[in-house]
Order: sequence, then structure tokens, then C-alpha cells
Amino acid sequence: MVDKVDEFSEFLLTDTAVLDIELPDGEPMLFHGDQVRVHLFGPSTHQYVKARAALDREASKRIVAAMGQKGKNKEKEDQDADAKFLIAVTDKFENFPYPGGVEAIYREQKLKYIHEQVRAHLNDLGNFFNHGETTL
Repeated sequence: MVDKVDEFSEFLLTDTAVLDIELPDGEPMLFHGDQVRVHLFGPSTHQYVKARAALDREASKRIVAAMGQKGKNKEKEDQDADAKFLIAVTDKFENFPYPGGVEAIYREQKLKYIHEQVRAHLNDLGNFFNHGETTL
């Protein structure tokens, strides 16, 4: 018997997507001649759902805390929460052996252009949809 969900597989989001990173000037980001890529868990995965829930909990805590004080460390807390989210939804970087790995990449503000591209990629569900194409 054929699984009924299989009939709808062409409409389902994929679990992962690969993003080719670009430099701030729009050129491909190459390391030793190889394209830098990041493999990301998509919005339909356990990793993403868990990371998103943690990010939302942190945001709620900061809102409550801000009611009682001026939010002195708000920027640092936002950066930390954002980095934790991006770390949790990243499977791996390809062709970019940055010292300290994924965590160091997302905590380095001088690599902010990578953070921005990853966030934008995650926010576009089309990046996690195979358009009915099958892989052989």
C-alpha cells in the first residue's frame, strides 16, 4: 500500500537548503577558489522549530525585563539570541574552515553580511521547496 502522504510529496517543504554566500559587493564568496556554502535546516524541521521557540522565549523574557528597567544590554542580548538561533539552524558551512566554526562565524560582527544572507534565506519558504522536482 502506498503511503497517502507520498501522493503529496511534491507540495511539501524540504528539510534543508544550501545557500551560496556572496560578499557584500555581490561577488561569490570563494575560499581557496571554492564557493562558500551554508547548509541550513528549514522551517519544517525539528531543529528550526526548537530554535525558533527558544528565540521567541528569549524575546519574551527581554520584553518583561525591559518593563522594569531601561534594557541596558538589549543590543548584546539581541545579538546573542540571534547567534544562538542561527547556530541551531545551521547544519554546516562548506569551504569555510573559520577558526571556532559555526559559532564563531555567527558571533563575529565583521561577518555580519553572512548572518544577513542566512536570515533572508531562512525567511523565504521558496528556498525550502523543490517545486515538485524529484532527485534521482
